[in-house]
Amino acid sequence: MLELFGCKKKETDIVFEKFRTQIESQGLKIDTIDDEGLIHISKGDIDLKVNLDNLRKNYERDHDDSLIIDFVEVIFSQLEPFPVWETARNNIFISLYPSDFDFQDFLNKPVTDDFSRIFIHSGNNKFTWISKDDLTGWKITEDELEKAALTNGQLELNKATLQIDTIENHKLGFLETEHESLKASLLFSPNLMEKVKDELGWPVYAVIPVRDFCYLFSENDFDFFSGKLGKTVIEEYKESGYPITTELLKFSDKGIEAVGKYPRE
Repeated sequence: MLELFGCKKKETDIVFEKFRTQIESQGLKIDTIDDEGLIHISKGDIDLKVNLDNLRKNYERDHDDSLIIDFVEVIFSQLEPFPVWETARNNIFISLYPSDFDFQDFLNKPVTDDFSRIFIHSGNNKFTWISKDDLTGWKITEDELEKAALTNGQLELNKATLQIDTIENHKLGFLETEHESLKASLLFSPNLMEKVKDELGWPVYAVIPVRDFCYLFSENDFDFFSGKLGKTVIEEYKESGYPITTELLKFSDKGIEAVGKYPRE
């Protein structure tokens, strides 16, 4: 049994009502609400206990319906069984998600104050988040999972094309890849330096406001592009259903660090 996030039903609970509408749009229904206010949703042998408390707090702060849509997408994905590990391993990837999400048992690791790294399985035209229980079912360790994700990310980055636009004699890079939703997370592949160094040098800077968008530029062009990209980064971040961060990121031999941040307001 997988316990997720939470709700205490109220007469005018707008989050609960929007949540129920989204659940029903996926062909599911709420079975019961127990004495603790947890919502029970089942499919076959799987019974989810859902708590909306953290979702309600985030919605009160942002008034963003995409928070509820994303939340239901995560729940829905947990009702579909994974294939066996030997089949699943070639479809394991890293993805990125804002750190203020209540990950609970889903595997995650903070990258900066703004966002975290998660693991996903790609299949049937959707991404499914991976939890600690999934590792148990596969009888693998988190290290084995990470190795598979990095290997697959490396293969995808090898297949991707680094496109270059020249703006006032400054190079701005972006990726063209078959899987657009993995675009930002491919920057975390171990072969990033090999991919970008001929055109942009190393270290390299990037913005990844949403999961299907990234710009890259060289250290020499930091002052030029950091002053020009703010409006685009904020617009992408606010308009997408899958925002990540408005930070300016540096990728180097020392790892990944945020060196600045565009204000969201």
